[in-house]
Amino acid sequence: MAKITLITRNFPPVRGGIERVVHQVYKRLSHQHHCDLVGPKGCKEYANTQYKVIETAASPAPFFLVASFFKSLGHLLRNGPPDIIVGGSGLMAPIVILLARLFRTKSIIMVYGLDIIVESWLYQRLFAPFLRRADLVIGCSKSTAELAIQKNVRAERIAVICPGVDLPETPLSHKSAKQALGVENKTLLLSVGRLIPRKGLAEFITHSFTDLAAHDPNLELWIVGSEPENALNRGGGSVQQAIEAAIKANKLETQVRLLDRVDDTELGQLYASADAFVFPLVETPGDVEGFGMVAIEASSYGTPTVAFDCGGVSDAIENGKNGYLVTPGNYGDFSQRITQVISEPLRQSCTEYAKIFSWEIYAQKLQACIDNL
Repeated sequence: MAKITLITRNFPPVRGGIERVVHQVYKRLSHQHHCDLVGPKGCKEYANTQYKVIETAASPAPFFLVASFFKSLGHLLRNGPPDIIVGGSGLMAPIVILLARLFRTKSIIMVYGLDIIVESWLYQRLFAPFLRRADLVIGCSKSTAELAIQKNVRAERIAVICPGVDLPETPLSHKSAKQALGVENKTLLLSVGRLIPRKGLAEFITHSFTDLAAHDPNLELWIVGSEPENALNRGGGSVQQAIEAAIKANKLETQVRLLDRVDDTELGQLYASADAFVFPLVETPGDVEGFGMVAIEASSYGTPTVAFDCGGVSDAIENGKNGYLVTPGNYGDFSQRITQVISEPLRQSCTEYAKIFSWEIYAQKLQACIDNL
């Protein structure tokens, strides 16, 4: 059993894909090791009370960085150094590296893509260089690992572990899920995620869905998500307003629904009822899709994904097994693949494919990294 300290701003009650990953990492670490946690206010509710939990306000980010450093320093001075200090994202790199050097211990930094390339002079000068000093950088995809290498992180200090997924124990059947939502006679496309520019939803509505809807009046697009309150790459105008404008301009008010956030039970119903999950990513300067965990989540309910091949999404989709990857910007091919997965369902192969992304497998790979350190 190793003694580990995890320092992260990305942790429940903060919600998001990275937060889900770090929470799962913490649960696996605290199950196998002594794992203390330094996280955002409210994290104690989601933590293993067997070990030390230190909370601090998550916002503003500079306050969290300063406060978490001094709180971690005090904790380590009182309780002795751990074997490994883990940072939940690239933002934590300076804190983790400074503490690791001070206490002569090992360091691990988890990265997701945006926390490597974010367009901020201050971040690139003061934060990114610390990644090169970590004993191990864990990327969420091969694409993320390549971005780290471009920042001069040595390849031998990088491990790729794709995020896992909670496989539903007793998922609704596709037919039952449709009945539960009252969409038995509808063909349902689904999108889940934060409403940010790289998701490409306004463009998808204009260049793809409009034509698909014209040929099938029973086709509907349901969008789950909201605009982020706090992000590394804020700016660029309201994505929700752009989506609403695209809906209005193409007279799709009856065929596109904006659902904001939903709870886990509702999300499971939506995944199971969808005929296809759409991931129309667009390449966005200073931003990147690190992995595409929602594609695996959709697969776990038997729903195939059609996605533009951007960032790390290629690690989450295998053509013909759980969906299809399309050349970025080719909306004609995108529409054809949607039509294909609707007419030739991949539901059985999707659920089988999702099994290789279980959190148990993730935990085994993470443990191998710790053993190597």
